[in-house]
Amino acid sequence: MNGDLSYLIEDEIRASQIKTLVVDDDRDLADLTATFLEREQGAFETTVETTVAAALDRIEEIDFDAIVSDYDMGRLNGLDFLERVRTEYPDIPFILFTGKGSEEIASEAISKGVTDYLQKETGASQYSVLANRLLNAVEKHRATETVKRSERRFSRLVENSTDVISIVGESGAFEYVSPSAERILGYPPSELLGEWVFDYAHPDDRQEAMEKFFAAVENPEIQPTVEFRFNDPDGEWPVLQSRGRNMLTDECIQGFVINSRDISDLKEQEQALRQRNEQLEDMKRAISHDIKSPLSVASNSLVLYDETGDDELLQKVDRSISRIEGLIDQTIALVEQGTDVTDSDRISLTDVCTAAWDMVNTNGAELHIDNSREFTADPDRLQRVFENLFRNAVEHSGSDVTVSVGTTNEGIYVADDGPGIPEEDREVIFETGYTTAVDNTGFGLPIVKQVLLAHGWEIDVGESDAGGARFDIAGVEFVSSVYK
Repeated sequence: MNGDLSYLIEDEIRASQIKTLVVDDDRDLADLTATFLEREQGAFETTVETTVAAALDRIEEIDFDAIVSDYDMGRLNGLDFLERVRTEYPDIPFILFTGKGSEEIASEAISKGVTDYLQKETGASQYSVLANRLLNAVEKHRATETVKRSERRFSRLVENSTDVISIVGESGAFEYVSPSAERILGYPPSELLGEWVFDYAHPDDRQEAMEKFFAAVENPEIQPTVEFRFNDPDGEWPVLQSRGRNMLTDECIQGFVINSRDISDLKEQEQALRQRNEQLEDMKRAISHDIKSPLSVASNSLVLYDETGDDELLQKVDRSISRIEGLIDQTIALVEQGTDVTDSDRISLTDVCTAAWDMVNTNGAELHIDNSREFTADPDRLQRVFENLFRNAVEHSGSDVTVSVGTTNEGIYVADDGPGIPEEDREVIFETGYTTAVDNTGFGLPIVKQVLLAHGWEIDVGESDAGGARFDIAGVEFVSSVYK
Protein backbone atom coordinates (compact mmCIF):
# COMPACT_ATOMS: atom_id res chain seq x y z
CA MET A 1 0.00 0.00 0.00
CA ASN A 2 1.53 3.34 -0.98
CA GLY A 3 2.06 6.05 1.62
CA ASP A 4 -0.60 8.45 0.31
CA LEU A 5 -3.32 5.79 0.44
CA SER A 6 -2.17 4.73 3.93
CA TYR A 7 -2.48 8.26 5.24
CA LEU A 8 -5.91 8.65 3.67
CA ILE A 9 -7.18 5.46 5.28
CA GLU A 10 -5.60 6.37 8.64
CA ASP A 11 -7.21 9.81 8.53
CA GLU A 12 -10.57 8.19 7.76
CA ILE A 13 -10.15 5.78 10.67
CA ARG A 14 -9.16 8.53 13.05
CA ALA A 15 -12.19 10.53 11.98
CA SER A 16 -14.56 7.64 12.81
CA GLN A 17 -15.19 5.75 16.01
CA ILE A 18 -13.37 2.46 16.43
CA LYS A 19 -15.59 0.30 18.61
CA THR A 20 -13.30 -1.80 20.77
CA LEU A 21 -14.21 -4.60 23.19
CA VAL A 22 -11.80 -4.92 26.15
CA VAL A 23 -12.01 -8.25 28.03
CA ASP A 24 -10.16 -8.87 31.32
CA ASP A 25 -11.31 -10.72 34.44
CA ASP A 26 -9.70 -7.94 36.51
CA ARG A 27 -12.23 -5.13 36.28
CA ASP A 28 -9.78 -2.44 37.34
CA LEU A 29 -7.20 -3.47 34.74
CA ALA A 30 -9.91 -3.63 32.07
CA ASP A 31 -11.16 -0.15 32.94
CA LEU A 32 -7.62 1.17 33.02
CA THR A 33 -6.90 -0.25 29.56
CA ALA A 34 -10.10 1.25 28.20
CA THR A 35 -9.35 4.66 29.71
CA PHE A 36 -5.82 4.82 28.33
CA LEU A 37 -6.98 3.73 24.87
CA GLU A 38 -9.60 6.47 24.73
CA ARG A 39 -7.09 9.06 25.98
CA GLU A 40 -4.34 7.86 23.64
CA GLN A 41 -6.49 7.82 20.50
CA GLY A 42 -9.72 9.80 20.53
CA ALA A 43 -11.15 7.51 17.89
CA PHE A 44 -11.54 4.58 20.30
CA GLU A 45 -14.93 3.85 21.84
CA THR A 46 -14.50 1.05 24.36
CA THR A 47 -16.76 -1.51 25.99
CA VAL A 48 -15.52 -3.55 28.97
CA GLU A 49 -16.45 -7.12 29.93
CA THR A 50 -14.88 -9.36 32.60
CA THR A 51 -15.91 -12.84 31.35
CA VAL A 52 -15.69 -14.64 28.06
CA ALA A 53 -19.38 -15.55 28.20
CA ALA A 54 -20.43 -11.92 28.69
CA ALA A 55 -18.03 -10.82 25.95
CA LEU A 56 -19.52 -13.32 23.49
CA ASP A 57 -23.01 -12.06 24.29
CA ARG A 58 -21.89 -8.45 23.78
CA ILE A 59 -20.36 -9.30 20.40
CA GLU A 60 -23.82 -10.43 19.29
CA GLU A 61 -25.21 -7.00 20.23
CA ILE A 62 -22.52 -4.64 18.94
CA ASP A 63 -20.61 -4.61 15.68
CA PHE A 64 -17.08 -4.21 17.09
CA ASP A 65 -14.11 -3.09 15.01
CA ALA A 66 -11.49 -4.73 17.29
CA ILE A 67 -11.07 -6.88 20.40
CA VAL A 68 -8.43 -6.68 23.16
CA SER A 69 -8.37 -9.69 25.47
CA ASP A 70 -6.39 -10.91 28.48
CA TYR A 71 -5.19 -14.54 28.49
CA ASP A 72 -5.71 -15.94 31.97
CA MET A 73 -9.39 -15.45 32.83
CA GLY A 74 -10.41 -18.58 34.69
CA ARG A 75 -12.29 -21.49 33.14
CA LEU A 76 -12.27 -19.96 29.63
CA ASN A 77 -9.01 -18.20 28.77
CA GLY A 78 -8.13 -15.75 26.02
CA LEU A 79 -7.30 -18.48 23.53
CA ASP A 80 -10.68 -20.15 24.10
CA PHE A 81 -12.26 -16.75 23.54
CA LEU A 82 -10.21 -16.23 20.34
CA GLU A 83 -11.20 -19.65 19.00
CA ARG A 84 -14.91 -18.96 19.53
CA VAL A 85 -14.67 -15.50 17.99
CA ARG A 86 -12.93 -16.83 14.90
CA THR A 87 -15.74 -19.29 14.15
CA GLU A 88 -18.12 -16.37 13.52
CA TYR A 89 -15.76 -13.46 12.81
CA PRO A 90 -12.68 -14.83 11.06
CA ASP A 91 -11.19 -11.43 10.21
CA ILE A 92 -11.95 -9.07 13.09
CA PRO A 93 -8.73 -7.67 14.61
CA PHE A 94 -8.02 -9.54 17.88
CA ILE A 95 -5.07 -8.58 20.11
CA LEU A 96 -4.06 -10.83 22.99
CA PHE A 97 -2.92 -8.41 25.73
CA THR A 98 -1.68 -10.57 28.56
CA GLY A 99 0.58 -10.55 31.60
CA LYS A 100 1.20 -14.27 31.30
CA GLY A 101 3.42 -14.54 28.28
CA SER A 102 5.27 -17.48 26.86
CA GLU A 103 6.42 -18.73 23.48
CA GLU A 104 3.95 -21.59 23.79
CA ILE A 105 0.98 -19.27 24.31
CA ALA A 106 2.14 -16.96 21.52
CA SER A 107 2.55 -19.89 19.13
CA GLU A 108 -0.89 -21.27 19.93
CA ALA A 109 -2.44 -17.80 19.58
CA ILE A 110 -0.90 -17.40 16.14
CA SER A 111 -2.15 -20.82 15.05
CA LYS A 112 -5.68 -19.87 16.12
CA GLY A 113 -5.62 -16.63 14.14
CA VAL A 114 -4.67 -13.90 16.59
CA THR A 115 -3.99 -10.57 14.91
CA ASP A 116 -1.29 -9.49 17.37
CA TYR A 117 0.24 -10.55 20.66
CA LEU A 118 1.33 -8.02 23.28
CA GLN A 119 2.61 -8.70 26.79
CA LYS A 120 1.54 -6.40 29.59
CA GLU A 121 4.23 -4.28 31.17
CA THR A 122 4.45 -1.57 33.80
CA GLY A 123 4.04 2.04 32.83
CA ALA A 124 1.64 3.98 30.64
CA SER A 125 3.76 3.68 27.48
CA GLN A 126 2.46 0.15 26.89
CA TYR A 127 -0.96 1.60 26.15
CA SER A 128 0.49 3.79 23.41
CA VAL A 129 1.94 0.66 21.85
CA LEU A 130 -1.39 -1.13 22.21
CA ALA A 131 -3.29 1.80 20.67
CA ASN A 132 -0.95 1.99 17.67
CA ARG A 133 -1.15 -1.74 17.07
CA LEU A 134 -4.94 -1.61 17.27
CA LEU A 135 -5.01 1.32 14.88
CA ASN A 136 -2.75 -0.49 12.41
CA ALA A 137 -4.78 -3.68 12.67
CA VAL A 138 -8.05 -1.86 12.08
CA GLU A 139 -6.53 0.08 9.19
CA LYS A 140 -5.36 -3.14 7.54
CA HIS A 141 -8.67 -4.88 8.19
CA ARG A 142 -10.75 -2.05 6.75
CA ALA A 143 -8.51 -1.75 3.73
CA THR A 144 -8.81 -5.50 3.14
CA GLU A 145 -12.59 -5.36 3.51
CA THR A 146 -12.75 -2.46 1.07
CA VAL A 147 -10.79 -4.48 -1.48
CA LYS A 148 -12.99 -7.53 -0.90
CA ARG A 149 -16.16 -5.48 -1.34
CA SER A 150 -14.79 -4.02 -4.55
CA GLU A 151 -13.86 -7.47 -5.80
CA ARG A 152 -17.31 -8.84 -4.93
CA ARG A 153 -18.99 -5.87 -6.58
CA PHE A 154 -16.82 -6.24 -9.67
CA SER A 155 -17.48 -9.97 -9.77
CA ARG A 156 -21.25 -9.50 -9.54
CA LEU A 157 -21.18 -6.78 -12.20
CA VAL A 158 -19.14 -8.94 -14.56
CA GLU A 159 -21.27 -12.05 -13.95
CA ASN A 160 -24.53 -10.19 -14.59
CA SER A 161 -23.30 -7.91 -17.33
CA THR A 162 -25.06 -7.93 -20.70
CA ASP A 163 -21.54 -7.91 -22.18
CA VAL A 164 -18.83 -10.52 -22.28
CA ILE A 165 -15.58 -8.98 -21.04
CA SER A 166 -12.46 -10.65 -22.31
CA ILE A 167 -8.74 -10.02 -22.41
CA VAL A 168 -6.96 -11.15 -25.54
CA GLY A 169 -3.22 -11.47 -25.90
CA GLU A 170 -1.16 -9.86 -28.63
CA SER A 171 -1.47 -13.02 -30.74
CA GLY A 172 -5.27 -13.03 -30.50
CA ALA A 173 -5.72 -15.80 -27.90
CA PHE A 174 -8.17 -15.53 -24.99
CA GLU A 175 -6.35 -14.86 -21.70
CA TYR A 176 -9.43 -13.98 -19.63
CA VAL A 177 -13.15 -14.43 -20.25
CA SER A 178 -15.84 -13.17 -17.87
CA PRO A 179 -18.37 -15.62 -16.37
CA SER A 180 -21.14 -14.01 -18.45
CA ALA A 181 -19.70 -15.83 -21.49
CA GLU A 182 -21.53 -19.04 -20.59
CA ARG A 183 -24.88 -17.22 -20.43
CA ILE A 184 -24.35 -15.06 -23.52
CA LEU A 185 -22.12 -17.18 -25.78
CA GLY A 186 -22.87 -20.67 -24.50
CA TYR A 187 -19.26 -21.49 -23.59
CA PRO A 188 -17.88 -21.72 -20.04
CA PRO A 189 -14.88 -19.37 -19.73
CA SER A 190 -12.48 -22.28 -19.14
CA GLU A 191 -13.33 -23.69 -22.56
CA LEU A 192 -12.34 -20.47 -24.31
CA LEU A 193 -9.07 -19.74 -22.48
CA GLY A 194 -6.09 -20.17 -24.79
CA GLU A 195 -8.30 -20.41 -27.87
CA TRP A 196 -7.68 -18.15 -30.85
CA VAL A 197 -10.48 -15.59 -30.97
CA PHE A 198 -10.84 -15.55 -34.72
CA ASP A 199 -11.47 -19.30 -34.94
CA TYR A 200 -14.97 -18.49 -33.65
CA ALA A 201 -15.69 -15.81 -36.25
CA HIS A 202 -17.66 -16.64 -39.38
CA PRO A 203 -15.26 -17.16 -42.33
CA ASP A 204 -16.87 -14.27 -44.21
CA ASP A 205 -16.36 -11.92 -41.25
CA ARG A 206 -12.97 -13.13 -40.05
CA GLN A 207 -10.70 -11.05 -42.26
CA GLU A 208 -12.25 -7.70 -41.31
CA ALA A 209 -12.14 -8.58 -37.59
CA MET A 210 -8.47 -9.59 -37.82
CA GLU A 211 -7.48 -6.46 -39.73
CA LYS A 212 -9.11 -4.17 -37.18
CA PHE A 213 -7.66 -6.09 -34.23
CA PHE A 214 -4.07 -6.15 -35.42
CA ALA A 215 -4.27 -2.51 -36.53
CA ALA A 216 -5.23 -1.63 -32.95
CA VAL A 217 -2.37 -3.78 -31.61
CA GLU A 218 0.03 -1.68 -33.69
CA ASN A 219 -1.66 1.62 -32.83
CA PRO A 220 -3.07 1.87 -29.25
CA GLU A 221 -4.94 5.04 -30.20
CA ILE A 222 -7.33 2.97 -32.32
CA GLN A 223 -10.36 1.60 -30.44
CA PRO A 224 -12.09 -0.59 -33.03
CA THR A 225 -15.71 -1.74 -33.11
CA VAL A 226 -16.38 -4.94 -35.04
CA GLU A 227 -19.61 -6.73 -35.87
CA PHE A 228 -19.25 -10.40 -36.75
CA ARG A 229 -21.07 -13.70 -36.58
CA PHE A 230 -19.91 -15.92 -33.72
CA ASN A 231 -20.01 -19.72 -33.80
CA ASP A 232 -21.84 -20.90 -30.66
CA PRO A 233 -21.90 -24.49 -29.32
CA ASP A 234 -25.21 -25.20 -31.08
CA GLY A 235 -23.78 -24.34 -34.46
CA GLU A 236 -25.74 -21.09 -34.60
CA TRP A 237 -24.24 -17.75 -35.63
CA PRO A 238 -25.39 -14.96 -33.30
CA VAL A 239 -24.15 -11.51 -34.29
CA LEU A 240 -21.71 -9.96 -31.82
CA GLN A 241 -20.63 -6.37 -31.54
CA SER A 242 -17.16 -6.14 -30.01
CA ARG A 243 -15.43 -2.97 -28.84
CA GLY A 244 -11.70 -3.24 -28.18
CA ARG A 245 -9.05 -1.24 -26.38
CA ASN A 246 -5.33 -1.83 -26.46
CA MET A 247 -4.03 -2.13 -22.88
CA LEU A 248 -0.97 -4.22 -23.64
CA THR A 249 1.31 -1.75 -21.84
CA ASP A 250 -0.86 -1.62 -18.72
CA GLU A 251 1.00 -3.63 -16.07
CA CYS A 252 -2.26 -4.92 -14.58
CA ILE A 253 -3.94 -5.92 -17.87
CA GLN A 254 -1.18 -6.58 -20.41
CA GLY A 255 -3.70 -7.43 -23.06
CA PHE A 256 -6.38 -6.25 -25.43
CA VAL A 257 -9.66 -5.64 -23.54
CA ILE A 258 -12.78 -6.51 -25.53
CA ASN A 259 -16.42 -5.89 -24.59
CA SER A 260 -18.75 -8.07 -26.66
CA ARG A 261 -22.55 -8.16 -26.75
CA ASP A 262 -25.09 -10.20 -28.68
CA ILE A 263 -26.91 -7.87 -31.08
CA SER A 264 -28.73 -10.57 -33.05
CA ASP A 265 -32.16 -9.32 -32.00
CA LEU A 266 -31.17 -5.74 -32.81
CA LYS A 267 -29.96 -6.77 -36.29
CA GLU A 268 -33.21 -8.65 -36.90
CA GLN A 269 -35.20 -5.60 -35.84
CA GLU A 270 -33.10 -3.39 -38.10
CA GLN A 271 -33.65 -5.79 -40.98
CA ALA A 272 -37.39 -5.90 -40.32
CA LEU A 273 -37.48 -2.10 -40.17
CA ARG A 274 -35.56 -1.82 -43.45
CA GLN A 275 -37.95 -4.28 -45.09
CA ARG A 276 -40.92 -2.38 -43.73
CA ASN A 277 -39.55 0.94 -44.96
CA GLU A 278 -38.81 -0.54 -48.37
CA GLN A 279 -42.32 -1.95 -48.45
CA LEU A 280 -43.82 1.42 -47.58
CA GLU A 281 -41.75 3.08 -50.30
CA ASP A 282 -42.95 0.46 -52.79
CA MET A 283 -46.53 1.03 -51.66
CA LYS A 284 -46.15 4.77 -52.06
CA ARG A 285 -44.82 4.38 -55.57
CA ALA A 286 -47.47 1.82 -56.50
CA ILE A 287 -50.36 3.83 -55.11
CA SER A 288 -49.19 7.10 -56.61
CA HIS A 289 -48.84 5.38 -59.99
CA ASP A 290 -51.88 3.08 -59.97
CA ILE A 291 -54.38 5.45 -58.45
CA LYS A 292 -53.71 8.23 -60.98
CA SER A 293 -54.99 6.17 -63.86
CA PRO A 294 -58.49 5.36 -62.48
CA LEU A 295 -58.78 8.90 -61.12
CA SER A 296 -57.97 10.28 -64.55
CA VAL A 297 -60.52 7.96 -66.19
CA ALA A 298 -63.22 8.92 -63.68
CA SER A 299 -62.52 12.63 -63.97
CA ASN A 300 -62.43 12.73 -67.78
CA SER A 301 -65.47 10.46 -68.04
CA LEU A 302 -67.49 12.85 -65.90
CA VAL A 303 -66.46 15.76 -68.11
CA LEU A 304 -67.58 13.88 -71.20
CA TYR A 305 -70.80 12.78 -69.50
CA ASP A 306 -71.68 16.41 -68.78
CA GLU A 307 -71.25 17.08 -72.50
CA THR A 308 -72.86 13.96 -73.96
CA GLY A 309 -75.04 12.36 -71.29
CA ASP A 310 -73.74 8.93 -72.36
CA ASP A 311 -74.51 6.43 -69.56
CA GLU A 312 -71.58 4.20 -70.57
CA LEU A 313 -69.31 6.94 -69.27
CA LEU A 314 -70.86 6.55 -65.81
CA GLN A 315 -70.05 2.86 -65.94
CA LYS A 316 -66.40 3.81 -66.52
CA VAL A 317 -66.60 6.06 -63.48
CA ASP A 318 -68.03 3.18 -61.45
CA ARG A 319 -65.28 0.82 -62.57
CA SER A 320 -62.64 3.42 -61.73
CA ILE A 321 -64.07 3.90 -58.24
CA SER A 322 -64.10 0.13 -57.72
CA ARG A 323 -60.48 0.01 -58.81
CA ILE A 324 -59.56 2.73 -56.31
CA GLU A 325 -61.46 0.93 -53.54
CA GLY A 326 -59.54 -2.24 -54.33
CA LEU A 327 -56.26 -0.39 -54.06
CA ILE A 328 -57.27 1.07 -50.71
CA ASP A 329 -58.40 -2.32 -49.33
CA GLN A 330 -55.20 -4.03 -50.40
CA THR A 331 -53.08 -1.21 -49.00
CA ILE A 332 -54.79 -1.50 -45.63
CA ALA A 333 -54.38 -5.27 -45.69
CA LEU A 334 -50.68 -4.97 -46.42
CA VAL A 335 -50.08 -2.42 -43.67
CA GLU A 336 -52.03 -4.44 -41.10
CA GLN A 337 -49.85 -7.51 -41.54
CA GLY A 338 -47.11 -6.06 -39.35
CA THR A 339 -43.95 -7.98 -38.62
CA ASP A 340 -44.90 -10.10 -35.60
CA VAL A 341 -47.15 -13.10 -35.09
CA THR A 342 -48.88 -12.98 -31.71
CA ASP A 343 -51.92 -15.24 -32.19
CA SER A 344 -50.87 -18.78 -33.08
CA ASP A 345 -52.93 -21.95 -33.05
CA ARG A 346 -52.47 -25.53 -34.14
CA ILE A 347 -54.09 -25.84 -37.57
CA SER A 348 -54.14 -28.34 -40.41
CA LEU A 349 -53.25 -27.58 -44.01
CA THR A 350 -56.60 -28.95 -45.18
CA ASP A 351 -58.65 -26.69 -42.91
CA VAL A 352 -56.84 -23.44 -43.76
CA CYS A 353 -56.76 -24.18 -47.51
CA THR A 354 -60.44 -25.16 -47.66
CA ALA A 355 -61.42 -21.97 -45.84
CA ALA A 356 -59.26 -19.89 -48.19
CA TRP A 357 -60.63 -21.61 -51.32
CA ASP A 358 -64.18 -20.81 -50.25
CA MET A 359 -63.33 -17.12 -50.10
CA VAL A 360 -61.96 -16.93 -53.67
CA ASN A 361 -64.04 -16.67 -56.85
CA THR A 362 -62.54 -19.77 -58.42
CA ASN A 363 -64.89 -19.93 -61.44
CA GLY A 364 -64.81 -23.73 -61.59
CA ALA A 365 -61.08 -24.21 -60.85
CA GLU A 366 -60.12 -27.33 -58.88
CA LEU A 367 -58.20 -27.69 -55.60
CA HIS A 368 -56.25 -30.81 -54.65
CA ILE A 369 -54.72 -31.19 -51.17
CA ASP A 370 -52.07 -33.86 -50.61
CA ASN A 371 -50.20 -34.91 -47.48
CA SER A 372 -51.98 -32.53 -45.15
CA ARG A 373 -50.23 -32.07 -41.80
CA GLU A 374 -50.66 -29.91 -38.72
CA PHE A 375 -48.50 -26.97 -37.72
CA THR A 376 -48.66 -23.79 -35.63
CA ALA A 377 -49.54 -20.46 -37.25
CA ASP A 378 -51.86 -17.46 -37.15
CA PRO A 379 -55.00 -18.96 -38.81
CA ASP A 380 -56.49 -15.70 -40.11
CA ARG A 381 -53.31 -14.31 -41.56
CA LEU A 382 -52.27 -17.64 -43.06
CA GLN A 383 -55.71 -17.98 -44.68
CA ARG A 384 -55.05 -14.66 -46.40
CA VAL A 385 -51.79 -16.13 -47.75
CA PHE A 386 -53.59 -19.01 -49.41
CA GLU A 387 -56.43 -16.77 -50.61
CA ASN A 388 -53.91 -14.59 -52.43
CA LEU A 389 -52.01 -17.56 -53.86
CA PHE A 390 -55.23 -19.20 -55.08
CA ARG A 391 -56.52 -15.92 -56.51
CA ASN A 392 -53.18 -15.40 -58.26
CA ALA A 393 -53.43 -18.86 -59.89
CA VAL A 394 -57.02 -18.32 -61.10
CA GLU A 395 -56.44 -14.79 -62.37
CA HIS A 396 -53.39 -15.80 -64.40
CA SER A 397 -54.53 -19.25 -65.52
CA GLY A 398 -58.30 -19.15 -66.00
CA SER A 399 -61.16 -21.21 -64.63
CA ASP A 400 -59.82 -24.54 -65.88
CA VAL A 401 -56.71 -24.42 -63.67
CA THR A 402 -56.00 -27.11 -61.08
CA VAL A 403 -54.27 -25.96 -57.90
CA SER A 404 -52.37 -28.51 -55.82
CA VAL A 405 -51.31 -27.93 -52.22
CA GLY A 406 -49.25 -30.29 -50.10
CA THR A 407 -46.41 -30.80 -47.64
CA THR A 408 -42.85 -32.02 -48.03
CA ASN A 409 -40.01 -32.53 -45.60
CA GLU A 410 -38.97 -28.93 -46.31
CA GLY A 411 -42.36 -27.25 -45.90
CA ILE A 412 -45.51 -26.49 -47.94
CA TYR A 413 -45.98 -26.07 -51.68
CA VAL A 414 -48.72 -24.48 -53.80
CA ALA A 415 -48.59 -25.46 -57.49
CA ASP A 416 -50.82 -25.07 -60.54
CA ASP A 417 -50.94 -26.28 -64.15
CA GLY A 418 -51.34 -22.83 -65.67
CA PRO A 419 -48.92 -20.97 -67.94
CA GLY A 420 -46.41 -20.43 -65.10
CA ILE A 421 -44.27 -17.41 -64.29
CA PRO A 422 -41.42 -16.47 -66.65
CA GLU A 423 -38.03 -16.94 -65.05
CA GLU A 424 -37.09 -13.28 -65.55
CA ASP A 425 -40.20 -12.20 -63.55
CA ARG A 426 -39.67 -14.48 -60.55
CA GLU A 427 -37.38 -12.03 -58.78
CA VAL A 428 -39.86 -9.16 -58.92
CA ILE A 429 -43.28 -10.72 -58.37
CA PHE A 430 -43.10 -10.07 -54.61
CA GLU A 431 -42.45 -6.37 -55.10
CA THR A 432 -45.31 -4.11 -54.12
CA GLY A 433 -47.31 -2.96 -57.13
CA TYR A 434 -45.86 -5.43 -59.61
CA THR A 435 -48.51 -7.21 -61.71
CA THR A 436 -49.11 -8.42 -65.24
CA ALA A 437 -52.89 -8.40 -64.88
CA VAL A 438 -54.65 -5.23 -65.95
CA ASP A 439 -57.12 -5.10 -63.08
CA ASN A 440 -54.75 -6.38 -60.38
CA THR A 441 -53.33 -4.13 -57.64
CA GLY A 442 -49.99 -5.91 -57.40
CA PHE A 443 -50.32 -6.21 -53.61
CA GLY A 444 -51.39 -9.85 -53.29
CA LEU A 445 -47.99 -11.55 -53.42
CA PRO A 446 -46.25 -8.88 -51.29
CA ILE A 447 -48.88 -9.59 -48.62
CA VAL A 448 -48.07 -13.31 -48.94
CA LYS A 449 -44.37 -12.68 -48.41
CA GLN A 450 -44.94 -10.29 -45.51
CA VAL A 451 -47.15 -12.73 -43.60
CA LEU A 452 -44.73 -15.61 -44.13
CA LEU A 453 -41.77 -13.51 -42.99
CA ALA A 454 -43.73 -12.62 -39.86
CA HIS A 455 -43.99 -16.37 -39.17
CA GLY A 456 -40.26 -16.80 -39.70
CA TRP A 457 -40.80 -18.62 -42.99
CA GLU A 458 -39.52 -18.00 -46.50
CA ILE A 459 -41.15 -18.35 -49.91
CA ASP A 460 -39.62 -19.17 -53.26
CA VAL A 461 -41.17 -19.45 -56.71
CA GLY A 462 -40.36 -21.86 -59.49
CA GLU A 463 -41.97 -24.16 -62.06
CA SER A 464 -44.42 -26.95 -61.20
CA ASP A 465 -44.24 -30.46 -62.66
CA ALA A 466 -47.12 -29.47 -64.95
CA GLY A 467 -45.26 -26.43 -66.24
CA GLY A 468 -47.23 -23.92 -64.18
CA ALA A 469 -46.22 -21.87 -61.16
CA ARG A 470 -45.01 -23.45 -57.92
CA PHE A 471 -44.56 -21.62 -54.62
CA ASP A 472 -42.48 -23.33 -51.92
CA ILE A 473 -42.84 -22.20 -48.30
CA ALA A 474 -39.81 -23.20 -46.20
CA GLY A 475 -39.24 -23.09 -42.44
CA VAL A 476 -42.56 -24.64 -41.37
CA GLU A 477 -42.21 -26.89 -38.32
CA PHE A 478 -44.91 -29.54 -38.42
CA VAL A 479 -46.56 -30.58 -35.18
CA SER A 480 -47.66 -33.94 -36.56
CA SER A 481 -45.53 -36.22 -38.70
CA VAL A 482 -48.55 -38.10 -40.02
CA TYR A 483 -50.12 -37.13 -43.32
CA LYS A 484 -53.86 -36.52 -43.08
